[in-house]
Amino acid sequence: MNYPFEHFAKSALNSSAQIMLQKNAVTGLLFLVGIGINSTTMLLGCVLAILSSLVTAKLLKYDLDSVAKGLYGFNAALVGIAVFYFIPLSFTALFLVIVVAVSSTLLMHFMLTKMPAIPALTAPFILSTWMLVLIIDYAGLVISSQENQESVVAPITLSFITALSGVLRGVGQVMLQDNWLTGAVFCCALLCNSYQAAVWAIFSSLISFLIAIGLDFPQEKAMMGLYGFNGCLVAIALIDRYPNKYSITIFAILLSVLLTRAFEIIALPTLTAPFVITTWFMIGLVKLKSTFDKKRLSKIDFKPG
Repeated sequence: MNYPFEHFAKSALNSSAQIMLQKNAVTGLLFLVGIGINSTTMLLGCVLAILSSLVTAKLLKYDLDSVAKGLYGFNAALVGIAVFYFIPLSFTALFLVIVVAVSSTLLMHFMLTKMPAIPALTAPFILSTWMLVLIIDYAGLVISSQENQESVVAPITLSFITALSGVLRGVGQVMLQDNWLTGAVFCCALLCNSYQAAVWAIFSSLISFLIAIGLDFPQEKAMMGLYGFNGCLVAIALIDRYPNKYSITIFAILLSVLLTRAFEIIALPTLTAPFVITTWFMIGLVKLKSTFDKKRLSKIDFKPG
């Protein structure tokens, strides 16, 4: 590539950071460290996918500023992690990382250029990974134990320590990492860029955990943070877009937990679909309310007498 190495490295780290909607190279580096703590294989998939995305973006001459900000690489990064979430390391898996990373990059470009009014978020990751699951099923590839990890977790007695572990795992599960220490590193990474994002990541994971426990959702899944990671992303996205409108964010967190459970019931890989659906819904709802309020005010202004 013609990028100077420093520019290329920063674009790669920004791609990692953008997974949780941050633009900070240090944050991105710590995210990679957190992934590596839990799984070096997933770290390999993440890095390979980011590189594949950046090469694709360069070859297709995508907007350099968007590439530098990591907007093309973060969905690919998630896809690279997902490949090794579903299947073990092999040459086939490495090939799939590249193919699906390129696919997510193309989808991201389509959304950025053809659907600019709709925030792409992690939609390219979701669509690419669902395609990946179909490929895995069709090819009869061996499914990694990671994919079925919740079925082998024994029930745990609820305590402060286990609850804290579940909350931190909720942050870690944003990148499919079932590890409380990884979640703690992710929180530190967020703190490097935005204390608000770090606080809301922890708070939303806690709220999601309590909602799941309160609604009697499977406790072992709640302990693994599987109901919390979409809430983390929702909170980070909405608190930045609608600062001080906390009721919107809290409601959205609740909705994301319910949607997560709905995806489990229909046996469709959840991924970050509840985050995307909830965020789109809340943005649409706020715009609809704003339009309604403007029309109502205009009627009042022009009311005779």
